[in-house]
Amino acid sequence: MGVGSDRSVPELLLEGAKDIGKHGRLNPPDGKVGRPMLAPEIYPNFEQRLVGKTWFEKFLMTALPFIPRHTYHPFLSEMRVALTRMFSRPARTRKLYRDRQNLKVNIGPGLSARPDWVNVDIFKFYGVNCIYDCRRGLPFAEGAVKYIFTEHFFEHIDYLEEAPPFLTDCYRVLEANGIIRIIVPDVEKYIYAYCAEGWEQLANVRPLRPDHTDVHFGSRFSTKMEVLNAVFRQYFEHKYAYDFDTLELALRRAGFSDIHKQAFGKSLSPELCIDNPDRVSESLYVEAVKRS
Repeated sequence: MGVGSDRSVPELLLEGAKDIGKHGRLNPPDGKVGRPMLAPEIYPNFEQRLVGKTWFEKFLMTALPFIPRHTYHPFLSEMRVALTRMFSRPARTRKLYRDRQNLKVNIGPGLSARPDWVNVDIFKFYGVNCIYDCRRGLPFAEGAVKYIFTEHFFEHIDYLEEAPPFLTDCYRVLEANGIIRIIVPDVEKYIYAYCAEGWEQLANVRPLRPDHTDVHFGSRFSTKMEVLNAVFRQYFEHKYAYDFDTLELALRRAGFSDIHKQAFGKSLSPELCIDNPDRVSESLYVEAVKRS
């Protein structure tokens, strides 16, 4: 398909109909551009999201077709979190860490848990040793944490409702001169790449194949704006887009005053340099120190 050409979107969709059909989507009737057609999925592909699910999970994800996915699936996700929170017994977790000090905490690691760190996640990925919903606070005593590291988690919490109490509690649990390192997608990089001529600069920020297929999710984009929406919405999972000024403001509101824009592999402490090299091109690196 001639992605990136100057032809109209209907022409491009019609030309690529056979290819789209291979991925389980509808082809338009021959020559009938105006007929209804399912739009290509530019977010993490729904069929991909079903792969590996149990029959019950698949049933839940498809049980109510009369409710739009964009409202039903966030509800399902939040219900899953609520059930996990209920059965993980957060009071027991808080008691477990009540007297522990000098902790190194990795929040929202997913599949990137680190040895010798307290790896906190709401779901039990490999290496996660603390199941806890961090949006509602952290299970550590005041001043008990030396370092907090969080990579591509912070954009998953709501800017108004969840980010302020989360950062405030990070400030509470950090010891004097403790450091928090936050890594998020950098909206400034994406906007500059979007405004640049052609696709080259955007593909340097967000890894794309020559046909503009996303390396991470396998979705294929027809416009650069589709890329930005896919990255900063990620279906329903991403809640806010950050540049340095906005993240700095959020940290200051939480009590931090010593805030630094960093880079991949560069930190106020070598122990915090556990960044994922696969995300360097698109990431913003910020550290803040709790000063006494």
